[in-house]
Amino acid sequence: MKIILLKEIEQLGKPGDVKQVSDGYAKNFLIPRGLAEAATASALKNLAQKQAKTTARLEHEKTALEKLAEKLRTITLRFILGVGEKGQTFGSISSQDIVEKLAEQGINVEKKWIELEQSIKSSGEHDIKVKFPHHVVAEIKVIVEPAVSPPITHDS
Repeated sequence: MKIILLKEIEQLGKPGDVKQVSDGYAKNFLIPRGLAEAATASALKNLAQKQAKTTARLEHEKTALEKLAEKLRTITLRFILGVGEKGQTFGSISSQDIVEKLAEQGINVEKKWIELEQSIKSSGEHDIKVKFPHHVVAEIKVIVEPAVSPPITHDS
């Protein structure tokens, strides 16, 4: 019997897969438990329509993410960190800091998309990868500048 899987079944398939299984397995186990439905002509037509809608939605998402990635490639984020006498920085720049700085510019990205192995703790220019869903990748330039502190004066 041909069936359409409604839920993922280990060693059989994932939702939307059309499979050939024994009549008993389909009628006594899969269909009564809501794991599958009979692959009738109307069910197959509905499945094709759902898959077309899903494909269109995914393509739309990918196109939107590609546009966002293109925009990110033109952006440079600037951060200021305090620096001690020996050049060590006070504080660091994290993925969350980058997300917040982008949000200030009206760009919304998820923290998990920012590829930052560890927080940025040094001044200078850093290229940070942003990995979006649908295998879309962008790089943003992050510049960390030392804070300018007023010269220390000793009053006598």
